[in-house]
Amino acid sequence: MTLEQFLDRFDGPERSVVVVNRSDPDPILNMLVDTFGDDAVRVVEGRVVEGPDDPDAGGAGDDDRLTDGAGAPRLDRTGGLTARELATNAVVDGEGDAVPSLDVEVLRRHEDVPFDGGDPSDIENLVLLMEGDEVVAGSTLGELGDAVLFVNSDLYITGSRSLADVELPSVISGLDDATFTLRGYPESNRQKLLLITISRFIERVAWTAGDGTLRSSFQRLSRIDDEVGTRDVYERVADTGVDTHLYGVPDELPQDLAAVIHAGNDPDFTDSWFVVYRPPEGPHPARSDPESDLVRGVEGGVGLLAVETEPRVWRGLWTFDADRVSRINRYIERNL
Repeated sequence: MTLEQFLDRFDGPERSVVVVNRSDPDPILNMLVDTFGDDAVRVVEGRVVEGPDDPDAGGAGDDDRLTDGAGAPRLDRTGGLTARELATNAVVDGEGDAVPSLDVEVLRRHEDVPFDGGDPSDIENLVLLMEGDEVVAGSTLGELGDAVLFVNSDLYITGSRSLADVELPSVISGLDDATFTLRGYPESNRQKLLLITISRFIERVAWTAGDGTLRSSFQRLSRIDDEVGTRDVYERVADTGVDTHLYGVPDELPQDLAAVIHAGNDPDFTDSWFVVYRPPEGPHPARSDPESDLVRGVEGGVGLLAVETEPRVWRGLWTFDADRVSRINRYIERNL
């Protein structure tokens, strides 16, 4: 069995990214499509629309809801926070007319929905991660932009963004366990940045933990020395005492690095991208601080697995799930 066949055993929920109250629609929508792709994560134009008049609400309809780009309402489903609950006509314009808008305070009060953002009055563009009509997470465009939309991979390759600065916006964090297909250059300039960002986050988890095991693949082991930022990251991780294992084609072996090198030329080495952190006691659910991705990873483990199924096309997932992290780690440990 190969890592690609192993990956086939996993499945995940289908989720979509919806942008609300977009002030600069086309560039932002294009950027999101280019970042998240059009497979398991579906990007649509989200907007708040005014529903039919409701006499009890003073003319402001209570049927307002987020819609897809064609204006068709999304169907509600039981449980969780739905798009309908976020829509409001409470805002009044200069002429005294009710203006459809997004009630961010509803999102803030819903404690089981991760959300990052500033003052509600300053939020002009909000990105929601949806599963069906249920809101899974929310991030301001600014938070998402600082992480992946308005940056490039040079930040990580050169080391300009340090490990301590790597954060996952709620919309990115909410993609855990959702299978994805991403495309590399020249098909896309941005989609691999999502993999790089998640990889750096897992490396930060290992560095923060200072123990446990980190397994990372590079396709070509020469990349470790070619990329200053990558070399620095793995020196810092290994120096904390983390049992560090590096995998790839032995075109050029890294020197003077306190890590175990695993070299090979079969597809698991040439076509895989994985970064897996296993805590000393093994992967397990982390419950001490469920709102912190960093704590979840340090205490319970976290892993990314992607496979290049055709040139510059990557399929995979990332996960905090203890069983999945265990299975991925065990496969790599036994077969590579």
